Amino acid sequence: MKYTAESFLAALKPYVIEDMKKSGILASLTASQALIESNKGNSGLAVKGMNLFGIKGSYQGQSIKMETTEYYGGKPFKVMADFRKYPSWAESIEDHSALFNRLDRYKNLRGEHDWKKATKYVKEDGYA
Repeated sequence: MKYTAESFLAALKPYVIEDMKKSGILASLTASQALIESNKGNSGLAVKGMNLFGIKGSYQGQSIKMETTEYYGGKPFKVMADFRKYPSWAESIEDHSALFNRLDRYKNLRGEHDWKKATKYVKEDGYA
């Protein structure tokens, strides 16, 4: 299934709302980041690995190797990297929020209810 922005957000909505109740990370911030970073749920990583945010590494021992662009000295290089592979979107979203709640640099996002402030903070805090 190829998602449109509308169908992706409709499918994502219950997951980000549930996650916000647990994590305190604004659902609209999570949804908008997922929309952009996963190409509306249509990227290879989102389809093959249920990874909506491009988080590298492994999740419960599961990963997927994908080509990505890294920048060294301002120059782009294509490399193969391991990305976390999730059983579902719910775990991808939960892991993304856990990152914000684990790292001190994102403490200003915790419990923020204003999407404009949350968007500004996530950029200022250095999210890639």
